[in-house]
Amino acid sequence: MRISLLLIGVVGLLSGCKKEEAASSIQNTRWMLVQVEDFAINLSSYSPTFNSYVQFNPDNKTNGLAPCNSFGGTYTLGRDTRLNVSVQASTRATCAAQSIEDRYLSALPRTVRYELSGQELRLFDADSVAPILIFRAAE
Repeated sequence: MRISLLLIGVVGLLSGCKKEEAASSIQNTRWMLVQVEDFAINLSSYSPTFNSYVQFNPDNKTNGLAPCNSFGGTYTLGRDTRLNVSVQASTRATCAAQSIEDRYLSALPRTVRYELSGQELRLFDADSVAPILIFRAAE
């Protein structure tokens, strides 16, 4: 009986560590936007030196920069690689890349899971095999 309780405790502790490791791997990193659906992002319309990004903070809040506006909201990490992102509140300036920004900000709350591959973060919705958003870790 004692051995089985000890084993259950160890398994529970290890599974908690796995979630913590996954969370820490996407948190506290500035994820630079590389692709929105099928559109590659090569330049920033905001400024030549400050590209669009998202950051997942440990307090379950997001902050970031879209092509025209800064934004923020919340997110929730689930089991394994589950990720839910709220609708993001943003400033309301317009720019030449408004259609890309609209696609970016509407894709974030469709996210249901993520994949990490090296320095790349891919976000997926429930219906697609291809990622809806791709980011690269800032250096």
